[in-house]
Amino acid sequence: MTDSILSAPALSLTPEQLAVVHHDLQQPAKVIAVAGAGKTTTLISRIEYLLSQGIDASQIGVFMFNKSAQEEFSQRLAQRLLPQGIRSPSVMTFHAFGMRFCRRLEQQAWLEPAKLLTDDFSLIKLLREAMSRLLKRGEKITLQDEKEWLEDVLLFIDQVKASNLSASDVFEQLGWSKERRFFVALFEELEGLRQRQTIRFFADLLSDPYQLVRDLSEPDLQRVRALVPNFQYLLIDEFQDINPCQYELLKRLYPMPCQWMIVGDVQQCIYEWRGASPDIMARQFDAEFTEVKTFPLSSSFRFGHAIGLMASSVISENDPEALVVGLGERTRVSFAKSPKTGKALLGELKAWVEEGKALTDCAVLVRLYSDMVPVQLALMHKAVPYQLHGDSPLLENRQIRMLMAYLAVMAGGLETPNHFFHPDDVEYLLTVPSLGGAVAQRRLLIQQAKQSPHLLPQIVENMADASEGWRAKKLYERADWLRSLSAYRKDPAQGLVHTLEKLGIYRYFESTSSKDIQAQEKIATCEAFIAYVRGVGGDAASILQQLASLNEHQSDVAQGVHLMTIHKSKGLEFGQVLLCGLQEGRFPYYEEDLSAIDKQAANELAAERRLFYVAMTRARQKLVLLETPSAEENKQMKLGSIPRAGLKSLSLSRFIFEAQPHAVSQICDAWYQARNGDVIDTEKGSVFQRYLAFVQPSPEVTFRHKMVEKGQLKPGDKVRHDQFGQGVIVRQEEDDRQMIIVDFGEAGLKRFNPKHTKLVKLSSRT
Repeated sequence: MTDSILSAPALSLTPEQLAVVHHDLQQPAKVIAVAGAGKTTTLISRIEYLLSQGIDASQIGVFMFNKSAQEEFSQRLAQRLLPQGIRSPSVMTFHAFGMRFCRRLEQQAWLEPAKLLTDDFSLIKLLREAMSRLLKRGEKITLQDEKEWLEDVLLFIDQVKASNLSASDVFEQLGWSKERRFFVALFEELEGLRQRQTIRFFADLLSDPYQLVRDLSEPDLQRVRALVPNFQYLLIDEFQDINPCQYELLKRLYPMPCQWMIVGDVQQCIYEWRGASPDIMARQFDAEFTEVKTFPLSSSFRFGHAIGLMASSVISENDPEALVVGLGERTRVSFAKSPKTGKALLGELKAWVEEGKALTDCAVLVRLYSDMVPVQLALMHKAVPYQLHGDSPLLENRQIRMLMAYLAVMAGGLETPNHFFHPDDVEYLLTVPSLGGAVAQRRLLIQQAKQSPHLLPQIVENMADASEGWRAKKLYERADWLRSLSAYRKDPAQGLVHTLEKLGIYRYFESTSSKDIQAQEKIATCEAFIAYVRGVGGDAASILQQLASLNEHQSDVAQGVHLMTIHKSKGLEFGQVLLCGLQEGRFPYYEEDLSAIDKQAANELAAERRLFYVAMTRARQKLVLLETPSAEENKQMKLGSIPRAGLKSLSLSRFIFEAQPHAVSQICDAWYQARNGDVIDTEKGSVFQRYLAFVQPSPEVTFRHKMVEKGQLKPGDKVRHDQFGQGVIVRQEEDDRQMIIVDFGEAGLKRFNPKHTKLVKLSSRT
C-alpha cells in the first residue's frame, strides 16, 4: 500500500489533526481532544495511515466505551476502507473484549465456566439472597427497607469492580454514612454467592480477568497473553473515562512495545461517580509509559468563538494551559428573559420555533433532577412535547408521588380511594417515613392499607398500641395527622408543608440518604412541587385531576424538546441548549464551601466545573443560561470580576462568572464587527490573549481588570500577624462580619474579624 489512500482525507484535516495521523509507529501518544474537535475523523485517518505503512489490520485494536459509539465508529471506518478493498481492524467495547477473553480463559481452564446474566433483576435477586444471609448471621443493619439501600449498593458494586482496591478501601474513599457500612459485607457475601453459582454479571467480564492476571507470574502471564488478539497498536477513545480495572488489565495484556494512542479530554471526565479515574490520563499514563508524545486537538468545529472563549475561561480554573477554540458557526449566548424558569423556558422555545428551528434540535440540561420539576410542569401545562432521557417521568418520581398521596388524603382519599393517582400510592403513607418494625409485618400492613384505605389511621394506631415510648408517641401522632389532613383540602400547599414538618420527612431523607446531595435533592424536589401546587391554586382534588390530565396528554414525545441531566448529554450536541439550576450551592453543589482548604472538596469542585464545561459545549448555535442576574451580579460581570469569597451572597453559580459572559460578548462584537482598540475589563485577560493569538485574524483589544473593592483582603492574599507570623487567607465566611480564615502553616488555621485584627497584606494571589 502507498500513502495515496491518505490524499483525499488529508486535504480536510487541520495541522493539529495531521500531526496525530502521522505520528511515528513506536512512541506512545496522548491526544487531548476538546469537545467537537473531529477526533473520530482523526482516528480513522490514523488507522488509514497505519495500514498504509504496512501494518496488518489484525494488529490494530480500537477500544470504545459504549456500544453506540462503537457501532458509529465501525460504520464510518467501513465507509472509508471498504471502497478501497481494505479490511477494517477490530473495533470493540471494553465489555465485548472482556466477554471474548473470559470465554478463552474458560476454554483453557484459567477461569471456571460461568453463565453471563445481563439483566438487573438477576443481580437484585442475588443481592436479596445475600442480604437475607447477612441478617440470619446477625449482621447489624439499620437500613432494612430495600428502597433505602438498593440504588446505593448497586452503585457501590460497580465502584468496587471498576477499581483495583478492596471493597473496604472503596467504601472508605466514598465517605458514605456509617449506616451503609454493611455494604462491604454485603458485597463480599454477594461475590461468594456469585462464584458458587458460577455466574457473571456485566462488570465481571472485566473484573474477573483482572483479578486473575493481577497476581500471575510473568511466565503464566505470557501464556494468558496468547489468548487475546495480537494487537501491536491500541487506539483507545474517551480515555478520560477509563477506570483502574480496565487500565490495569490492558496494561498487563499489552505492555510495550505495543504502541498505545489514547484519545480524550480530562476536562470532560464526568463519570467518577461510577469509577472513572481522570488521573490515569492526566498523570499516570505519562508516568508509566516511556516518553509519551502529547498532541492537542484544541479546535472545535461544533460552536463559535463565544462558547470557545467562555469554555476556555471556565476550564482554565482547572488547567491554566487548557484552550478550547471555537471554529464553528457563530453561537449566541443569552440569559433568561424572565425570573420564572417555566416562563423563560417557554419564551425561548417559542422564539426558537419562530426562527424555523425544530424542538428536536433543542435540549434542556440540568445538574440535579429537582431542577427538571418546574421545567416538566411548564411544558406539560402548555402541551409542549418533550423527550425525557434517562430519568423517570415526573409523575413516577417517588417524592412527588408521596406528596400526591398526601394530596389524595386531603381530597378525601381514605374514604374515596379513586382520588389516589394510583392505588399503590397508599404505600407512601406508611413508608415515608418508615413505620419501622419487621419487614414481614410492614408488608402485611401495607397490603391491608391498600385493600382498605379507610382503615389506615387505625392500622397505624394498632402499631402504636404494640409499641412503647417515643416510637408509640410518634405513631399515635401520625394516625391523628392522617385523620386531620382533610381540613387542608382547600389549602393543599399549606397542608403539604405542615405534613413535611409534622412527620419529619426531611429529617427522614437526611438520615436515610448516603450523601447530603441525595437528601437535598429529595428536599428540593418536594419544594419545587409544593411551589407548583401553590402557584396553580385550587383544592386538592382539582390539582390531582389536573396532574392526571396533563400526564395523559404528554404522549407525542418523539417530536419534542430533549430533557436530560448533563451526565446524559455527554457525546451529544444540539442547536440550542438551555441550562437551568445555575445557582451557587446547587451547581457547584456543596453544603459548605471548603474547596480553599480541603483537597477532597477542591477535587469535587473541579469535577463540578468539568460538568459545566461539558454542558455548555453541547450547544452549536445558541446557549441560554436560564437565570436572571441581579443588579450586583450584573455589576460584577461587567467588571469582569470572579467572586472568590462570600459566594452565597450571590445567587448565580460561580461558573457563570468564571465564564466571563460580558467580556466574551465584547470580544465577539469586536471580532464580528472587525473593530480594533476596544478596552475590556476581565480577570481572564491572559486566557483570552492566548485564544486570540491562536486564531488569526483576530481583533486587537486591550484587557484590564478593575477590582470591585480595592485593598480588601481576599482568599489567596499573603498576610503577616504579629503573633503567628506569615500566613495565607484561605476563606472568607458569609456572615455579616465577613470573618476570615488564615492558614499560618505550623500554627494552623486561625479565624479573625478583619475589622479588629491587624493583618498586614504582603502580596495578592494575582
